[in-house]
Amino acid sequence: MARDVGTCAAMMEVLVSGFAAASLGDLADVRVGVAWTELAEPLVRDRVHAAAACFPRKVELDLPLSDDTGPQFGREVAEVHHDLWRDHRDAYSDNVARKLEIAMTVTDAQAAVAGANRERYRERWAQLTADVDLVLTPTMAMVAPEAALGERPIRNAVLQFTYPFNALGAPALALPCGPAEDGLPASVQLAGKPGDDALVLAAGALLERALPAG
Repeated sequence: MARDVGTCAAMMEVLVSGFAAASLGDLADVRVGVAWTELAEPLVRDRVHAAAACFPRKVELDLPLSDDTGPQFGREVAEVHHDLWRDHRDAYSDNVARKLEIAMTVTDAQAAVAGANRERYRERWAQLTADVDLVLTPTMAMVAPEAALGERPIRNAVLQFTYPFNALGAPALALPCGPAEDGLPASVQLAGKPGDDALVLAAGALLERALPAG
């Protein structure tokens, strides 16, 4: 998280060895596929469409959301946390501990099936986005929900447009794009192909300047 796209780029230069910023002169220099706006609430959809209009070369794409890949993600989470979970279980919050307990139950067979599903998803996505440089979607279908709701009732709704890029291993950038429902800001997501982090940031910086202030 950062205050602006430029700070995100600066963070990447520090955190990623060999990262080099990309140069992009105009939003017309990239082809953009727009997806999932029909799933967003009305004012969020309007704001995302307005952001998409900043790109002269845009097309509507029918892209699948990620299904049946969760167990593979759970297996990876379990592997990353294995030693810490073994030695410092009491240090985990109840919310995170609950998720790790579920991740630890993923079987080899479940992980293998989900891994194969993920590879098919990546192949299908590559085919469907072959003619565009970037994909633009809502970050969430709604504005920020009330904190009192807690995570569990809204988790799937919050993650439905962001998790796919985790499954794809693709870079994605979220930007506020104007007030929507309840006067709260909508968010637009700009994503690239795996490895195209610099292009996403370059286009995001131009989009940030093109969007209306506030």
